[in-house]
Amino acid sequence: EAWQAMGDGLVAEAAWPEVDPALLVEDEVTIVFQVNGKLRDKEQVMKGSSKEVLEQRALANTKVQSVLLGVEPKKVIVVPDRLVNVVV
Repeated sequence: EAWQAMGDGLVAEAAWPEVDPALLVEDEVTIVFQVNGKLRDKEQVMKGSSKEVLEQRALANTKVQSVLLGVEPKKVIVVPDRLVNVVV
């Protein structure tokens, strides 16, 4: 009754809403920062960021730095749009 009172006709005859695919695409992803496989922090970054940028952000992160304590990492594993794992 409320639908008809609004002047939109019968509910059964109403069209389904249209989906706009452009609105479904996300521009940002959540990257996980790990040290030796243990979660240390999460951060929002632009989707498609390069491995170099992700590595720099991980090494500059304060929670990662607090675990590293000035120790030089042996290896940095970057999985684009997913995670950065710093191996000490």
